[in-house]
Amino acid sequence: MPDDRQYGGVILTTYKKNQSLSLKFGIYYNKEFFGNYFIPLVGIDWQINKKNNLFGVLPGNMIFEHKVNQKFYYGTSFRALTNSYRLQTTDPCFSGDCTARNYLRVDDNQLGIFADVYPFKKIVLTAETGYTILRRYGYGFKGKKKQKDAPSGKEG
Repeated sequence: MPDDRQYGGVILTTYKKNQSLSLKFGIYYNKEFFGNYFIPLVGIDWQINKKNNLFGVLPGNMIFEHKVNQKFYYGTSFRALTNSYRLQTTDPCFSGDCTARNYLRVDDNQLGIFADVYPFKKIVLTAETGYTILRRYGYGFKGKKKQKDAPSGKEG
């Protein structure tokens, strides 16, 4: 079906305040199954000191990273994900609109901790664990035609 695809994109600009701090601003768009999805973006890339970094673009993700030595890093992470999935309907015309489609929307917020080990210069091994908070599911129905009102039984 032609509306089973999701197209999207990001426009992001970076303002480099100084050697250790960059700020990011932008907008995200995706044609989700529940409709057009626009969200403003704000990000940071901050080398706090020689051992600590904070980087990410909200509302999508944010990471705090601590460098122990050249081969070992650890930190915390936050990710916010929105996904939508097309659902197959056994009777797509049950609403009177045969173009309608069902979808499932999942909003996820993940908190985690991680450790990175660099056994070689360009190879990293990552271990990560975490927990999902404030997960939300939404079920929706979207059609192209306006649904007709049911007859009231009254003649005018």
